[in-house]
Amino acid sequence: MSNNSKLVILFDSTSDFDDLDETISNSKSKIISFDYNTHKILSDKKINHEVSDRYLSKEDLRTIQKTAYSISEWFNADIVSKYIHYKKVNIGSLIQGELINILVNYIKKVFELYKISKQFNDSTFVSSNKCHEIMKNFSKNIVKFKNSKMNNLEQLPLDSTKIRMKIGTKNHSMEFKISQNLFTKLKGISEKPSNFLLSKNHSAEENSKNILVMEFNTVRYQTFFEQMSNSDLNFVIYNRRSPAFWNIQSYNLVKQSGCIIETRNSVYDNRMKKIISDGKIQIKSNLLDCFSAENFFKSFFSIDGISFWSSFKPFFKNYLMKRALEFIEEIELLTRLLEKHTFSSILILSEAGPHERIAIQLAKQKEIPVCLVQHGVNYDTKEGYDMNVTQGALPLKSDYFLCWGKITEKYSEDLGIKSEKIYSIGSPIFDKLRSDEQNSSKNDCVLLATSGPTKEDASDLTVEIIEKYMNAIKKICQLVTKYNKKLIIKTHPSPDELDPSFIAKQINSNINVIKEGNISPLIRSCDLMIVTDLSSPILDAHILERPVILLSVKDNGWGIPTAFKNNSCLVTDLEKLENDLKSVLNNERVRNQLIINGIQSSKEYLSYQNNGSKELIKFLEKLVH
Repeated sequence: MSNNSKLVILFDSTSDFDDLDETISNSKSKIISFDYNTHKILSDKKINHEVSDRYLSKEDLRTIQKTAYSISEWFNADIVSKYIHYKKVNIGSLIQGELINILVNYIKKVFELYKISKQFNDSTFVSSNKCHEIMKNFSKNIVKFKNSKMNNLEQLPLDSTKIRMKIGTKNHSMEFKISQNLFTKLKGISEKPSNFLLSKNHSAEENSKNILVMEFNTVRYQTFFEQMSNSDLNFVIYNRRSPAFWNIQSYNLVKQSGCIIETRNSVYDNRMKKIISDGKIQIKSNLLDCFSAENFFKSFFSIDGISFWSSFKPFFKNYLMKRALEFIEEIELLTRLLEKHTFSSILILSEAGPHERIAIQLAKQKEIPVCLVQHGVNYDTKEGYDMNVTQGALPLKSDYFLCWGKITEKYSEDLGIKSEKIYSIGSPIFDKLRSDEQNSSKNDCVLLATSGPTKEDASDLTVEIIEKYMNAIKKICQLVTKYNKKLIIKTHPSPDELDPSFIAKQINSNINVIKEGNISPLIRSCDLMIVTDLSSPILDAHILERPVILLSVKDNGWGIPTAFKNNSCLVTDLEKLENDLKSVLNNERVRNQLIINGIQSSKEYLSYQNNGSKELIKFLEKLVH
C-alpha cells in the first residue's frame, strides 16, 4: 500500500472489531496494529496489516527505554519535590517501579504514532480513543471509532496483576488466579487470627536486639527461618504484599522460628483512622499545587523534544492521586511499627518496592541501618546497570549489601559502591541444595526454565521478540519430542509470564507445564536444563551438577553476564540448537565439561554454600552488638 492511503486505521487492544468491519470496507485503508494480541487476531482473521514496531529502529527502542527510566525520576525535581513529601517520604518515589512499566508502553505508542504521522501526512487516521488522544498532537486529520470508550484509569500494572494462589496441603491443593486488589482484601481477612494462632515466644521489648524483616517469602527462605530460634536476636516479620504464612509448611516455619508477625491489624488502632484521614486531605491539596507546575511537566514528559504531557496528564493525575492516598496508610502503619519496637536493623530484598522505599526513607530519619539482601542473579554488566537499579538489585540507598559471592561483590565495587558496605554471605535460598551423586542416574528428561518477554522493556514489547520467543518454545518442544525425551516446562514466577501451554500441547500432549513451586526438585529429576535468559535456576543446576543450555532469544542490550561468558552454560541460538542439544544429550565429554565448569561458576557466584542463613544471622549479630 502506498503512503498516500486515504485512511490509516490505528488498531490497538482498546479498539472494537465492529468498528474495524465498518471502516475496512474502504478499499484504500491501511491497518496498523499496536500490540501482539491485535496482530495475532488480525493475522488469524487473515486481515492484511502492518505492525507498529516496523516504524521503530533498534536505536529508537533503546531511546524509549532510557527515556522511561529518566522520566520516572520526575519526583526528584525541586519544583515538584516539595509538594510530594509526607512524613519526609517522597510519595513520587514510591510509584517509580510501576511507572516505568506504564511509561515504556505509553512512550512506545507515542513515538510510533509520531513516526506514522510523518510518513502518512496526507492521510486521515481512524483510531480508538487512546490513540486519538496522542495522535491529535501530530495530525489534524484524526477521527475516533464510533464505539471508542474513554477510560482514564485503565488497568494499572499492579492492580491488574493476577496472583496465583495455591491453597491446601501438598497432595490436595487448588490453584486459581485473583486480582491484586482482591488478594489484598483476602490477605487482610486471613491475617486477623494470626495473633491468636502464633503465641509469641518473646516480645520485642524496648532496646532489644530487634531485626525487621520485610517481604520475605517464608518457604523460599526456609533455612533462614529455621535458624532464627538459634539466635539471641528478635525477628519481626512485616509482609504487606504477601502473607507470612498461607499453608501448613509456612505456618510451621513461622511458629518454630519464634519470630513476631506484625500485620496491619496488629499495628492499626482507632487513633490512626483520624491521622490517615488528615494525611489524605493534606496530600490531596499538595498534589493539586504540584500539578500547577505545568511548564515543568510539559517539558519533562517528552521524548526527542516531543512532549506527550497533554495526552498523558489526565491518566497520570488520577493514577498518582490513587496511589498517593494508598501510600498515606502504608507510611502511617510503618511509622507506628517503628515506634512500637526499637529496631537495630531492617532487612529488605529489593530497593524498588514501594513498602521497601517507605522503610528506607523512614529508617534514615531514625538512623536504623538497612541491609539489602541479594535476591536473584544479576546482569553484572555496565549495560545492565539501569535495569538492575530498576529492579532494586543494587544498594544505592541501603547501608549494607549482603550479596551472594565474589562475582556480585566485584561488580558492585566496579560500579563504585564502597567496599565497606558489601559483604558476601552466600544465600539462604540455596542452603538445602546439594548434589546427590548416588541418585544422579540418567532420567531421560529435559527441563525448560522459561523467562519470557516482560512488559517493562521496550524491545520485549515488539511482535518480533514475542514471536521469536514462541518459536523457541515450539522448536524445543519439537526437538525434545523427536529425541524421545520427556519435556517439563517450568515458567518464570512473574505474573506477566507468557503461558507456553498452548504451544506445548499442540506439539505433544504429554509435555508438562508447571507454573508453581520450587524448581530445584525438577532440576534434580532432569538430565539437562534449557534456559531462555539469565535467571537464578542456572545456579541451582550448577550446584545440582546438571548441564545448562542457554537459548538466546531476547535482545535487551544488557550485555553478556559472567554466567554466559565463563563456559558454564552452552550458549546457542535457534539455528544451532539441534546440534547442541544432540551434543549435550549424547556426548559424555561435552556434558561432563559443562558440569565441571558449572560447579566452578557456582563457587564464584555463591560463597558459603549451604551456610547462607548462618552467615546472614552472624552478620546481623555483629551489626547489633
